[in-house]
Amino acid sequence: MKDIIKITVSLTAVCIAAAVILGVVFANTERARKQTEERINEETIQGLLGFGHGKKAPEDLKIFPIHRYVLHDSSGVTLLGYVLPVKEKGYVIAEVDLSGKAGKVLPLNAEPSVLAEAGARDAAVKAALPKDYKATYADTVYIADMGDKRLGYVVPGITQGFKTFIKLMVSLDPNFTVTGVAIIEAKEDPGLGAEIQQDFFRNQFVGKTLDILKNLKVVKEPLPETYLSVLEPEKIKKLGLTPEQVNEIKEKHVKDDIYALTGATISSRALTTGVKDTVRKFVYRIGIVNDAVKQQNIQVAF
Repeated sequence: MKDIIKITVSLTAVCIAAAVILGVVFANTERARKQTEERINEETIQGLLGFGHGKKAPEDLKIFPIHRYVLHDSSGVTLLGYVLPVKEKGYVIAEVDLSGKAGKVLPLNAEPSVLAEAGARDAAVKAALPKDYKATYADTVYIADMGDKRLGYVVPGITQGFKTFIKLMVSLDPNFTVTGVAIIEAKEDPGLGAEIQQDFFRNQFVGKTLDILKNLKVVKEPLPETYLSVLEPEKIKKLGLTPEQVNEIKEKHVKDDIYALTGATISSRALTTGVKDTVRKFVYRIGIVNDAVKQQNIQVAF
């Protein structure tokens, strides 16, 4: 009997020790994963804005994350809540109903480092809202200013690919013209759909205005050689093309539809749909934010 008790105690101690070790390893691994994701996210945003790869971001570059939440009050009414930075340090949550009408503006006491971490941000938002509210995080977009001038926007999106979802980011200039597209995550077939990550495909979207995007299609035609020559930085360098020559060729093709990847029309259409939907939704939503800021006279930092 004593042996059984001894064995039981020993096994329990081993299990507890193993659980503690696994918990510590998981916590450290999860922390490292989050830090890696944040670093990649930051590098991607700066890259889409034209910095990185040896080009250092200027000191007067300011990037403002705008977090969107779906809110439900005690009566079941659905609202949107935008976390906005204000000039006098700090943040507010600007309520907007589904028709776009601005509602209450609630102070949010939190440091930028708190809002950068999902769990801490959710807790801060919950604490700032009335107790009977429920809040669900929706997404985050980024507004970029250079000094006191608007540089552009970086907007995340997601679309159904051939196999799984494709996560992407689109950068826009102040007039909502596409300046870049990045693939954050995709599991398309190697050598086929995975080619959506290549410069020559993603850069077909660059220069497309909002009006062009509205009617943009995917065509199963060969990508013109002259156009291909300006879609990859290495080819531009190899051919010795001047900036003027590059701009002239791009301008000639800016209204072209997207040329599908050979054998990967579905993936080509998926990314095209993703870019179009991401931009369309953003333009609508940023309009709502701007109207709310004006209606409530919110002194935003951007």
